[in-house]
Amino acid sequence: MNDTLKNPEPLQWLCEQHSLERALKLFPDGVKGAVERGLKPIGDLPPGNSPLIHPAPVFNPARFEKSK
Repeated sequence: MNDTLKNPEPLQWLCEQHSLERALKLFPDGVKGAVERGLKPIGDLPPGNSPLIHPAPVFNPARFEKSK
């Protein structure tokens, strides 16, 4: 595990948002490692996309309509 998380405040904020304060207290190295892995991109963007954008999720309202 490298030391890419220099500032612990974002880590604490993320843990508070997801109710993981206890896990951070009990397993600080494991939580830090998980956060580092989770913040890394999964892969490269498709060709032609700027690195400043990401593909928007597709919302299909018909999926929520019940069949008649």
